[in-house]
Amino acid sequence: MKRIIVLSLIVISVLLIAIVPAFAAEKRFDGVTLKVFANSHDPMLKAVKWSIPVVKEKFGIDILMDEAPYGTQFDKAMSAFVAHTGQYDVIVGAHQWTGAWADGGYVIPLDDYIKNDPEFDPSIYVEKAYQINSEWKGIQYALPFNMEGRLMFYRKDIFEKEGFKVPTNLEEWLNIVQSINNNPEYKEKGIWGAVYMYATEQGISYPFETYFQMFDWDSVKTENGFWDDNFQVCIDKPKMVEAFQYWQDRLNDMPPGVESYNLPEAYQFYLDGKAAMTEVWPLTLYGMLLDPANADLRAKTGTADIAIGYPMSGGWGIFICADSKVQDAAWEYIKFMTNAENDLFFFKEFGKGPSAKATYTDDSLKETYGDWLEGQSEAISKAVCFGKIATMSEFYGGNYAVITNQIMTGKLPAEEGVDKLIEELKGILERAGYPQQ
Repeated sequence: MKRIIVLSLIVISVLLIAIVPAFAAEKRFDGVTLKVFANSHDPMLKAVKWSIPVVKEKFGIDILMDEAPYGTQFDKAMSAFVAHTGQYDVIVGAHQWTGAWADGGYVIPLDDYIKNDPEFDPSIYVEKAYQINSEWKGIQYALPFNMEGRLMFYRKDIFEKEGFKVPTNLEEWLNIVQSINNNPEYKEKGIWGAVYMYATEQGISYPFETYFQMFDWDSVKTENGFWDDNFQVCIDKPKMVEAFQYWQDRLNDMPPGVESYNLPEAYQFYLDGKAAMTEVWPLTLYGMLLDPANADLRAKTGTADIAIGYPMSGGWGIFICADSKVQDAAWEYIKFMTNAENDLFFFKEFGKGPSAKATYTDDSLKETYGDWLEGQSEAISKAVCFGKIATMSEFYGGNYAVITNQIMTGKLPAEEGVDKLIEELKGILERAGYPQQ
């Protein structure tokens, strides 16, 4: 009997020895607090909020979360970075902020973590997401968290009735727009061929998307057709003038008032059934179409390549802050938040833009999202990043955007406006630390 008891104790001891290290490894960050700065964009914010109890249970990490909307997050982060307050350990940031944060030494390169972590596999990510959202000057500074490329939404019922094929170029797109605009039946119903945004915040993307397709990408080494790999302006002026003239002319084909249209107005115009086509960031509009109240319109809606050029990319990464004292825990957190399993879960539950390849081919999504995912995957593969230099805020929100809007709305002739854009871009690059020759 004693022998049986002794043997039993030995077996139990062996099991405990085997179990305890595994448990300890799972909870190796017990007592660690991560200060996470989230963006207020609803799908990403919900994902971070979801993570709070989950990473506590899985890793022992306590999350202290802050949040801010896109319009104020960059400045708030920069204030903390410059003061070296250590206010944040992890930050969810827009891809265009990467250069400012990397060049300033405010976020850390991840290359050593990537190289030394046998569990991490970068091949799970869509290549463009891994590069556009996360890389600066060949160094990885973030892991991709949210990825989008612009898509065209169109009315399948109208296309079928009129015998239209989905447009694949500017000429085909314009023929459809003008055919619908000139059709008395649609005029009477108040349906326009297209609703595209002409306000400063969002409308500026269209002429650049058209320019991207016109640009000779073999003529110079560049990621955006604006500046080359030496950060010297490389704009093809004739092509850019042509692109802007096209969109200045298209204002005549748009519904009245589009000069003030940004995303909310374009979304609503389409949801009201007043347009046969629109091009927007897809996640929000597709989410709106999934609302049961919009079920009829959703059944009539298709998604496709934008047709008018190469789509603009939009993306977010998760960074580790240089002032963080708990960078190992931060790495574990950002790796967890961007793994393939969570990428799929965050898309299904919260509508976050997928960055992992597996999400785009998951069988469980095909019935609800099949056409959208197929189109989105294609859009991302062609998407062009506007840039990530330290002064990108001037590009999006300064005189560059204002001049772009003035050309689009006819306040400036296309050629004169492009000359102004080139000079403004030289200043933006110089203020980022790249003198122009």
